[in-house]
Amino acid sequence: MKSLLNDLHNLVSGGSSADLAQAGDLIDDIKVELISFDSLPPLLYSTPNAAEERSLAASALEYGAIVAVMMEDMELFERNMNQLLPIYTSCPSIPLSSLKRKVQGLNLMFLLVENRLSDFHCVIEGYSPEDLADPQVDFPVKLERELMVGSYDKFHSAKAALPDTLYEFFMKSLLSTVRDNVADAMEVSYTTLKASDAQRMLMFDSVDEFKEFVGDTREDWLYQGCEICFRATEVNGKTDIPSMRLIGQTLSYATELERIV
Repeated sequence: MKSLLNDLHNLVSGGSSADLAQAGDLIDDIKVELISFDSLPPLLYSTPNAAEERSLAASALEYGAIVAVMMEDMELFERNMNQLLPIYTSCPSIPLSSLKRKVQGLNLMFLLVENRLSDFHCVIEGYSPEDLADPQVDFPVKLERELMVGSYDKFHSAKAALPDTLYEFFMKSLLSTVRDNVADAMEVSYTTLKASDAQRMLMFDSVDEFKEFVGDTREDWLYQGCEICFRATEVNGKTDIPSMRLIGQTLSYATELERIV
């Protein structure tokens, strides 16, 4: 098993598409081997090699989660985490690996992208102070707080302060979710809005990116000179809200309500 993990490490370090494909196959082979480990959940027998088997299993599944992110496969990432988390929970004496905190942070990013906020907070409650102090875990925790209070400007700047390049995959998906939420709030808060203001609120760096977003996802938005007209809002007879700050507050209240429920 140790030799397989060494091979897996080398393939993941390679990082090419061929290496990742081989790594995925190797992880599948390792998982087959893990079936024979009675020391793992749900049995958790105290076998003579229990400590070593649990550590090896956790390392293999941590690599599985990393490979899934590198392949940008959320379903594969979730499957690996569903197998890994019971080991973390049931076998707290496993030595800290070099990948654990990174995987913990990536899992929190995944839960944010999936908008599973109750699961997000349940996971945090199970983390130790040492876990939470690690920058890779602290990043998604702080990010969730900013999102809760509608500080989308800080969210935008967080893209330049990622603790690891692997977080980029989830940040892209999360940014898409945030943009959809902001766009929904704009529609019910305004009848018209300057296109430049809408672009800034949606955190687009260029006009072309903003126009592509509108064309792909907001077919009912109309350009009227330098302004965007929200047709659905006009039909419903809504009136403008004078303060842009209220948009952030509205999103924050809605998110907080969902968290409580």
